Amino acid sequence: MLQAILITAFLEGMSVLVVEIAGARALAPYFGASLHVWTAQITATLLFLALGYGMGGLLCRRGPMALPGVLVFAGIWLALYPAWRTGLLSALTPLGISGGAFAASAALFGPPLACMGAVSPLLINRMGLGGMEGGRAAGSLFFTNTLGGLAGGWLTALVLVPMVPMRWVLAGTGAGLVLLGAIWARARGAGQGVLLLPLLCIALGGLGSTAARAIPIGDSGLFAKVVDRIQSPAGAIHVLEVPGVWRSLRLNGTDQGAMHIPTGDSYHPFSEYLAFASHRYHPDARSALLLGLGCGVLAKRFHGMGMEVTAVEIEPEVTRAAREHFGLPDAVRMIDEDGRAFLRVDQGHYDIIVLDAFAGESSPWYLLTREALQEIKARLAPGGRLVINSITLAEGKTEGLARLEAALLDVFDEAVVFLEPRLPMETEDLINATLVAGADLRPTEQPYPIELNRHVAPFVGDMEGLGPRPARAGGVVDTDDFSSLEMVDADLRLRWRAKVLESLTASVLQD
Repeated sequence: MLQAILITAFLEGMSVLVVEIAGARALAPYFGASLHVWTAQITATLLFLALGYGMGGLLCRRGPMALPGVLVFAGIWLALYPAWRTGLLSALTPLGISGGAFAASAALFGPPLACMGAVSPLLINRMGLGGMEGGRAAGSLFFTNTLGGLAGGWLTALVLVPMVPMRWVLAGTGAGLVLLGAIWARARGAGQGVLLLPLLCIALGGLGSTAARAIPIGDSGLFAKVVDRIQSPAGAIHVLEVPGVWRSLRLNGTDQGAMHIPTGDSYHPFSEYLAFASHRYHPDARSALLLGLGCGVLAKRFHGMGMEVTAVEIEPEVTRAAREHFGLPDAVRMIDEDGRAFLRVDQGHYDIIVLDAFAGESSPWYLLTREALQEIKARLAPGGRLVINSITLAEGKTEGLARLEAALLDVFDEAVVFLEPRLPMETEDLINATLVAGADLRPTEQPYPIELNRHVAPFVGDMEGLGPRPARAGGVVDTDDFSSLEMVDADLRLRWRAKVLESLTASVLQD
């Protein structure tokens, strides 16, 4: 009996971590993977586990079928996830990122987490009935339960998330819990039919609606088809395409870059802004380091300008998508690593370093601290330039941009800021900001040697005509020891996420 109890404790602990981590990943395509979403998921997990502990204490007097009952209920609820996820998540997106993520986590995973929380008191009660002293029983059970959590965390992060669709991770966990409950029920005298319950869970898991293969583009009458859908450790990757017009790479729904299909160039101005600013302040550049690949159009542009290009991308599946769907040249040297970790070991020097590692609302704050910028500066060749893509409001007055400008001036001799021009008919006030830092920032008189496609040419022309402004000192300089950069512009980046939710149908975001 003791062995069965400890095995159950281990598997329950494993299941809790699977639900917590896979649940956060299941929310990411709809709400992002920011600190807000993880906080909502962790808070909901702790809340419902706490409720479950109290519920388990009350159930101890309900007899031997209480334990199998909570296990079966938890499993069936999880098995239903594929069937109701799209409708529920779509309905909750108007609550915003934090509120919507918490409500979604509570609805989808709260009841099974509460049931799993009830398992520990019920098992401790059984150990006490078997004659084991309370303290020893609790210690043995929580030790085993925590080891199960460790195993579940590693299993989810290293195996399940990269290789298995989230609907089957969660539904499969549900089937496992039902099987565990059925075994306990059978041991307590239930009929053999109870062992068929796991098959019911597998059937329920198959009820999930099929992910959409195309989405409408506003009122244009055009549809973007889903060319590829990839589950990765970084999130859900989608390649969308309007045939003959553009192809876009999405990470958790947010646009990581797009290619103009007829020319193979960037379809979005922000990628071309980075290339334009690089040429304007270093027309003789022969090498470039990109911290963040996106869909690869900027790396293609630099390669076409005659540079040796190295790109550092933390997610190998993004690299694969850029090679397969966006024509990233084989000559572009790819490093699958975190940008900051690469900077600490790399001994190369580059004429241009581009920092564009933003994934929607997730800000890479650790790449924007004083220490990180000093590491970047050390990798610049004489006369080298750092070029950064960021977002701000139309007037360029946001706390995040002010901090970035102050940090650049703290480390570099000079810095300038290009603000994306807005057209008169546009009402959206979120814009891209392109920053350039280095020494002796004198713009070249040489014309930009690229013939731009018609979608980006007007924007780059306006950018050239308006010119930059000097970076402003006086803002807070974030450091590795203390940085709140991720929080100060949180609302701005959450608005960016809201734009994504408005532009995509929820079914596209399924795995």
